[in-house]
Amino acid sequence: MIRRTQIEGAPMRLQLWDTAGQERFRSLTSNFFGRADGFVLTYDISNRPSFDHVIGWMRDIKTRAPPDCDIVLCGNKSDLDNDRVVTYDEGKQLADEYGVQFFETSALTGHNVEKMFTSLATTIKHKRIDEFEGAGGATIQGAGSTDNASTMDNGTVNLSVGGDARGGEAPKAGCC
Repeated sequence: MIRRTQIEGAPMRLQLWDTAGQERFRSLTSNFFGRADGFVLTYDISNRPSFDHVIGWMRDIKTRAPPDCDIVLCGNKSDLDNDRVVTYDEGKQLADEYGVQFFETSALTGHNVEKMFTSLATTIKHKRIDEFEGAGGATIQGAGSTDNASTMDNGTVNLSVGGDARGGEAPKAGCC
């Protein structure tokens, strides 16, 4: 999925790759890691095993992704609060341990989804565009450094959206 947006006045193109966190595709996900500027590592707040898998996915990101990539830990399905088995504090504590941003969202209602992506894109913009301009690079609308394949090209931010928010189930039609 590709989405065009403005972050602090700079046009950006977010390119999202959803790996769905399914174990059968785990070997393919490493192909995305080297090109990603950021990751949204998602778990289902109503499914404990999906939260438990976050540690393995985080290890994969830390060992295979560029060292300066940004990560958001996302507890999804906040609309299912009555079915919650992973507390907000558990998610926040794990995010703090890894030094990453944390959000709880609902793909169903849209709660915090825009805020989460905007926060991640803003962080990436600061690292890529602002560093490039500060290093004496020409100011090109939304463009980043071209010396590294994992950085932005023409304002494109590559985000990998993964994790096990579906609890290992096959994707459901129409939603998460």
